[in-house]
Amino acid sequence: MDELFWKKVRFMLIFILSTTILFFILVKFTIQVPVAESNAIMEDIQLSEQILEDQKEYAKNVKILHDSIKKIDFNVHQVQHLDEMKRDIYSLQDIYKSNGMNTKYIFGVQSSRILKIYFDSREALSKVQKNNEKLEKNLNECKANI
Repeated sequence: MDELFWKKVRFMLIFILSTTILFFILVKFTIQVPVAESNAIMEDIQLSEQILEDQKEYAKNVKILHDSIKKIDFNVHQVQHLDEMKRDIYSLQDIYKSNGMNTKYIFGVQSSRILKIYFDSREALSKVQKNNEKLEKNLNECKANI
């Protein structure tokens, strides 16, 4: 029984060793890892992470510009300050232009356009309110004259 046992153990060890070697050989030559594709994927992932970091930083700048537009008093004649705001709004497009007009950076152009629309609508609203006050004042004068 002792000799039969060691024959079985020896057979099992040789069987396991030969199957693992065969498995490694088959895996090595039949299933190849695409190194070039994985490098390209890693580069794309790193680029995407960089774009996300740029977007976070960019969102902070857009929020600051939005808050400063919200605080502007358009009734006061401040041409230089308004021109600076417009220049800051148009400078938001620079990230798109500086990255070779890459469509992944289109958020710069979009946010610039949205802030420009917001700026123009706030300016128009201020003018309408000022004109309404003048009309109301003129209407009251006309009522008093009648």
